[in-house]
Amino acid sequence: MNSHIPATFLATPETVPGIHGGHILGAMTLSGLSLVCAFALILAARKADRLKVIHTRDGIGAFGIFTGTVWIAAGSAWASTAASIGSIPTSVLGPGSGLGNPGQGAIAIVLTLATFAPKWKRTIWPALLGLCAAATYGTAGGIWGVCVNAVRLIVGHFTGGA
Repeated sequence: MNSHIPATFLATPETVPGIHGGHILGAMTLSGLSLVCAFALILAARKADRLKVIHTRDGIGAFGIFTGTVWIAAGSAWASTAASIGSIPTSVLGPGSGLGNPGQGAIAIVLTLATFAPKWKRTIWPALLGLCAAATYGTAGGIWGVCVNAVRLIVGHFTGGA
């Protein structure tokens, strides 16, 4: 027998390179996906040539919402960051702001309008508003909560977090 072949090259199902467990891009946790999304959002906001799909203002806003949702699903420092960013509009528009108590659903609608309606010249604003919207959607309930949970389940399934 060829005893000079390392054991790592023997053809067992655990050692054969390929797609295992549905991980198309290799093993990735929700924290890893959060890092990837954060970096892609920064690149898209800076108008990276290779991210033309998401560097329009609407694409960046939608990707900001997706990124915020992934951060919340990842938990730990990522969820704390999303919650911190998301607490800004709630403190400005929510109870004690002088506007009465509009409710999380109304704040979610305002953030969605602010993300997609204006003709933003700087793409950082739809990115940040998208992150704020994602944190608000999770607490607003209703259709907002259903959409956030659907994204969490799908992402969790592909990263092994569900």
